[in-house]
Amino acid sequence: MSKYIDVLILLLIGILIGANIWTTFVVAPVIFSHFDKKTAGDIMNLIFPYYFASGWVVGVVIYTFIGIKSIKDKGIIRRYLGFIIALSILILSHMALHKTVLPMARTLNHQYYQLLQEEKKADAEKIHSKFKTLHTISSLVNLFNLAIEVYLFQYYFLRSRKERNS
Repeated sequence: MSKYIDVLILLLIGILIGANIWTTFVVAPVIFSHFDKKTAGDIMNLIFPYYFASGWVVGVVIYTFIGIKSIKDKGIIRRYLGFIIALSILILSHMALHKTVLPMARTLNHQYYQLLQEEKKADAEKIHSKFKTLHTISSLVNLFNLAIEVYLFQYYFLRSRKERNS
């Protein structure tokens, strides 16, 4: 059963990597190149909650699989400590994007378009500047998450392979 759990963990991490790359480098650019900014933003606002939530939910599932493995193998936590710490950081950063950054961005975006409707261009630009800053932070955290996901995949793959060959 342990081999099946290893395969599932690697599959889940691979899905996270694929979803991150697909959403960041394919979906978002295509949507923003085919729609006006407001419509593209509205579409991405439909996608992002699921995308960000999937990161931390999958992370918790991987934790659960590690917990199941630890029933038979008490030393797994010590041997996979780097993996577990990185997984914790990944879960927290996805939660931060999902529960903090996304709602803040939505609020700023709503305020921006509201101010534009009220023809308060100067105030709208101040809000838009804040949104750009928040978007930059979000993008950097997202790229950081991708790096962690790649690290998790290689760490788990190499460690489980090394243990099987020992």
